[in-house]
Amino acid sequence: MKHLLKLMTFAALGALLAVSCGKNDGNTILPKPVVSADMYSVTVHSETGDVDFAFTGDALSSFWTVVEPVGITTCFNGREVTKTFKSNGVYECTLIAYGKAGQSDPVPFTFTIEGLVPPMSDAEKAAVEALTGKTFYASAYGWWGEGWEWFEEPIEEYTADDRITFGADGSLTITQGETLRIYNDGVPGGEEYVVEGQGKWRVVTEDDVVKVQFVDGGFPLMLAGSGGSPEDPNYHLGLNAMWTVTSIDEDGTVRMDIYQAFNEQWFTVFLSPVE
Repeated sequence: MKHLLKLMTFAALGALLAVSCGKNDGNTILPKPVVSADMYSVTVHSETGDVDFAFTGDALSSFWTVVEPVGITTCFNGREVTKTFKSNGVYECTLIAYGKAGQSDPVPFTFTIEGLVPPMSDAEKAAVEALTGKTFYASAYGWWGEGWEWFEEPIEEYTADDRITFGADGSLTITQGETLRIYNDGVPGGEEYVVEGQGKWRVVTEDDVVKVQFVDGGFPLMLAGSGGSPEDPNYHLGLNAMWTVTSIDEDGTVRMDIYQAFNEQWFTVFLSPVE
């Protein structure tokens, strides 16, 4: 009898375990998603710059990251997305899938656009022609707002020898003078700053306004920073940022502006070509 009772007890325990293992109570650890090559595709239309991104993973969403040849990063979600790019060259990308079990490891891939001649407005063409292949120095700077403006000339001596060259390939070369100090609007006496590597640039239109996009450490020789702590996001305002191309003078001087939201005014740099 005791033997039969033991058998019944073990049978009941086994049934209980079977039911418990078969039931998903929300605490079951699911394997994280894995992206295979047949789950996504990228179709390039070089003649237009359009690129079609498609993802077919079941019960998963996709997150795409694209780094353009000029260094600009674009991130987006979507299972079927078309993006338009304006640069020839190799694009470095990653894809991450995510769902209830978390996210996959990043899957790297590349695509190439060749032979693209992106359409440009007359204003974009003027900005590109004014900058491409030329070397500039900062000839003046200042501030303005609604109904007022204040410009300084000449510029501070410690940055007077700095030079910037806009390469035709999108490269940006900044050559500093002996002081290795740059003008940063919120730092009295300038900031000790060493430019490392080579920045990049391109002309873009945002909200019908032509701008120069600086990336990879690029800036137009001066910064519009807020001062205070270097940890402040506005401390290096103007670095890796978009600057509005406000005017191009007959002598080749290009005026660029950036908005200082922290004090509700604009900061201006005048870049004049080195003769």
